[in-house]
Amino acid sequence: MKRAVLWLIAVVAPAAVGQAQDAGDPKHGLAIARQVCAECHAVQTLELKSPNPKAPTFPELAKTPGMTSAALTVALTTPHAGMPMFRLSAEQRTDIIAYIMGLKQSGPQPGKQ
Repeated sequence: MKRAVLWLIAVVAPAAVGQAQDAGDPKHGLAIARQVCAECHAVQTLELKSPNPKAPTFPELAKTPGMTSAALTVALTTPHAGMPMFRLSAEQRTDIIAYIMGLKQSGPQPGKQ
């Protein structure tokens, strides 16, 4: 199931390239992720497993080959199996995406601990 979701994101993402934004506040993105996403996903690098075993961790999402801001935009705006739809503002989505994309890099992440 997790692989199917990741595959869907990677395949559908190119269609949304024009809609994705690379800017955002990763620190605010982490705060939102803690409130909205942490019930199912491990949102920080030191968390090895998500509370919901079917939900990939944010570091796994970030390090998925071909993962882009556009792919994450699609994931946060397109209904898919097992993922509830949230009403996030464009700014909130951009901030969460900035945080996740920042997890590709090694070392401490903005807003951690």
